[in-house]
Amino acid sequence: MAVSIVRRPVANAVMLILTFLATLLFHRSFADIAAGASTSEETPHRRFEYKYSFKGPHLAQTDGSIPFWIHTGNAIPSADQVRITPSLRSQRGSVWTKNKVNFEHWEAEVTFRVSGRGRMGADGLAVWFTTSQGLDGPVYGAADRWNGVGVFFDSFDNDGKKNNPAIIVVGNNGNLVYDHQNDGTTQALGTCLRDFRNKPYPVRAKITYYKQTLTVMINNGFTPDKEDYEFCTKVDNMVIPAEGFFGISAATGGLADDHDVLSFLLFRLTEPGQQPPPPESEIPKEEKDKYQEEFQNFQQELDKKKEEFQKEHPDVQGEPIEDLYESVNDREIRQVFEGQNRIHLEIKQLHRQLAMILDEQRRYVSVITDEISKKGTNAESGQVDSASPQLGSVLATQQEVLRNLNELR
Repeated sequence: MAVSIVRRPVANAVMLILTFLATLLFHRSFADIAAGASTSEETPHRRFEYKYSFKGPHLAQTDGSIPFWIHTGNAIPSADQVRITPSLRSQRGSVWTKNKVNFEHWEAEVTFRVSGRGRMGADGLAVWFTTSQGLDGPVYGAADRWNGVGVFFDSFDNDGKKNNPAIIVVGNNGNLVYDHQNDGTTQALGTCLRDFRNKPYPVRAKITYYKQTLTVMINNGFTPDKEDYEFCTKVDNMVIPAEGFFGISAATGGLADDHDVLSFLLFRLTEPGQQPPPPESEIPKEEKDKYQEEFQNFQQELDKKKEEFQKEHPDVQGEPIEDLYESVNDREIRQVFEGQNRIHLEIKQLHRQLAMILDEQRRYVSVITDEISKKGTNAESGQVDSASPQLGSVLATQQEVLRNLNELR
């Protein structure tokens, strides 16, 4: 009987050890599989495409146009944003790239604000990739029956199912009529519920099309962290046109919000191991040769004018060209002196403030000393004051403050 009692704890201990080892091996093998999957799924190479992007602080030109983009309807470009629609009823507006995009893989980052006074807003904002520019229409300010994909930020709950604000991905081959009454839910390829109205910080959407997979990530605008994205939705096996225009549109109805887009940044994605395409020339070779020829003609004309001026005014000697510009060393020395001067002014200001504090403390100590002396006289005449120890403590504290301030000086 004693033998069985001894063997039972040993058997239990062996079982516990075996269970622990099996669990450890399982977790290690799972970690190895996850690590192998992460290394095999390498991130693609990203290249910024400025001809299909816009952002502040110099977003619009003096004539109100946006470089490489067109705007229609009630859209209002400014220096730091594009107001697609103002918070007025029945407004429509949009912005579209002037040139088609022919990237196989791409990623778009959109920063925007949707703000209004009411608890509910309308109608919403849309990000497009379509074969033609849907300059005006009933689908969030853009044309219906589009050929491509639209990512809709729908503010108003048309079907009354309390499933808005929502983000909806809808594809179209040019034949589909958008289902407004059901908020596009019957046609949605992917959706998520996100409240993007009246946020303390701009809302950011990252839309990625890579290997026939469309992924939407959202930054809800609760923090200033620009990279605080969370998953919204993903559409697999999605085929979109090989070429198309990017656009952003918005519309208002009976209710109205301000739909402001702060930036639209487009990146070309290249698979790992593939050579990224060479960057496009900023200007064609023919135009470059033409500009070079014009510059040479202008330079020759300028030299000729200089010679004529020197012949007509031999007594006038111009300053050497080197004296007209600041050298790198001179600029660095000037910046050092300016920095030291600012530090000196700050120190002088601190000294003035410390002097004022010291003077105030001295007056305060003097008043307390007089009070203590008066209390001492009263005590000698037979009047005992219980506040004398407290005054002594205050005096000691003030003297300690004075010593600390003197050390700071």
